[in-house]
Amino acid sequence: MFIFYSIHFPHPEKEELLVQSMHEFGELMKKQPGIIFQAPYPFKDPEKGTLMGIAIWESQEAFQAALPNLQSVRQNSQSHEWEVKPPEVYLLNSAL
Repeated sequence: MFIFYSIHFPHPEKEELLVQSMHEFGELMKKQPGIIFQAPYPFKDPEKGTLMGIAIWESQEAFQAALPNLQSVRQNSQSHEWEVKPPEVYLLNSAL
């Protein structure tokens, strides 16, 4: 099993746009082979103002195979302009 999660740092006035973008990205992710679970909404840390997205995949290989489709959507996105700094991305394999 493989977990992909990201922590985003939105500008407060752009948070709604970023949340919508994360929903759209999640909908595309759900259509990819090998996805087990994709959180239907981002999680918010109200103290830090961060947003977290999470997805669970059958394997890192399944995630890597879906990555070109997922990245093609982000190419034209303005989401990087909606964040204070780049997101933190974590790629976690299950420990055997």
